[in-house]
Amino acid sequence: MIKEKNTKAGKLLDIDFYPCFDNGKKIPSGPKITKGSTEAQKKYNDIKTQKNVIYLINENFDENDLIGHLTYAPEYAPQNEDEARRDMVNALRRIKRMRERELEKVIAALKKLPYDETFADLRKKLELKRDKLSAPFKYMYVIEKVTYQRGPFKGNDNWHFHIFMTGGLERSEVEAIWKKGVRSNVDQFQPDRFGPEAMAKYMAKDPQGTKRFVCSRNMSRTYKQPKIKNARFSAGHLAKLSQERCDDAQYWEKKYPGYRFLRAFPRFNEYNSHWYLTVVMYAAGDGPVPKWDMDNWPNDDWQNER
Repeated sequence: MIKEKNTKAGKLLDIDFYPCFDNGKKIPSGPKITKGSTEAQKKYNDIKTQKNVIYLINENFDENDLIGHLTYAPEYAPQNEDEARRDMVNALRRIKRMRERELEKVIAALKKLPYDETFADLRKKLELKRDKLSAPFKYMYVIEKVTYQRGPFKGNDNWHFHIFMTGGLERSEVEAIWKKGVRSNVDQFQPDRFGPEAMAKYMAKDPQGTKRFVCSRNMSRTYKQPKIKNARFSAGHLAKLSQERCDDAQYWEKKYPGYRFLRAFPRFNEYNSHWYLTVVMYAAGDGPVPKWDMDNWPNDDWQNER
């Protein structure tokens, strides 16, 4: 029996095909580990973290939201990571207050704006801004430490942040709140230029004892309830798909209307002699699709790689 697991996260659709016994239980894909974590286990955990970050970004942010790279000028470098995190907390509070003030201005502007075709584009822009500013403010960031290798600050530590946040404010307004940086920049999130998977590599780095990334408590996580069903084809057909049609974009886009094909990850598990296949799709319509820089995308046969 082959199962199909569909995981949706925003516009992303992640499809896993894997073998099961007739009673629905997964076929073991590797021997049980009774001792400490192996290097392959650690590698798998890192990729799983990246996958979780990609799900979170896709489900909670879109092309109308913001992505930022916030730095410290050397003279403003915090004494330690705790101080840097306090700076970020304070900046997020100021951003929330600015969003509240800006929402009041936008609502007032919409009330004064005539319902006239001449102002249709402006009204649409203001309505989008109002909707973003009235939506719950979400954010997700990672802090990264660097040590200067040369120059007058050689040997000193400094920190910077990569952050996603709900849009509605102008880029310059957010940049102005972070006053300690050099080359700090905030931009509109463009998945086709800097995709969630690229950001995930930053956010999923081994933090050496600290939390990998921080996100607001109101982040949506519906991707944790995937839909699982019988695939209605045999293990032999899955083997054929994995070897002959895994990269056939036309086939997958016909099978899943409304989605664009990004990439497929076929694997043969030598432990149980079964094929596994993961297909990644994106509901982009006629628009651009995200870059896809992930070299791996783990599914239920990860034991085969240990």
